[in-house]
Amino acid sequence: MLKVIWTAIAMLWLVTPAGAVGSSDYSTPTLGVLQAANQLLQQKKYADAYQKLKYTSGALEDDRQNLLGFSARKQGKFEIAAQHYKQALALNPRHLGALEYQGELFLELGQIKKAQANLSKLMQYCGSDCDETKALRKAIGKALQ
Repeated sequence: MLKVIWTAIAMLWLVTPAGAVGSSDYSTPTLGVLQAANQLLQQKKYADAYQKLKYTSGALEDDRQNLLGFSARKQGKFEIAAQHYKQALALNPRHLGALEYQGELFLELGQIKKAQANLSKLMQYCGSDCDETKALRKAIGKALQ
């Protein structure tokens, strides 16, 4: 999933002029912070990634909120994670990563019906073969065993 996010970021960076007007800043320094945070997440340094992401702004805010939620959830900070996923989905209700990770949070909280609702949304938005759908379906299957 993180690979998909970073591929999208790289594609946007390549096609967005440095001085483009808009709500997101795709400048190299901002992407550098997100890439550094991604490396920390891959190394399972969740607290360090959270701190790096916390003070970054203007960069693909829905992705930033999703990654903040992921790093908070992996630290067991479920309420904080829930707030970040909610913010990511408020910015982009079809954010596949946030729907997947929020679904995984719901499972950790024992809220299987909410996780299944997120799975239904993923099926609607990207079908049964996308990575996010497969990952959440697998997690739900494990939770139901």
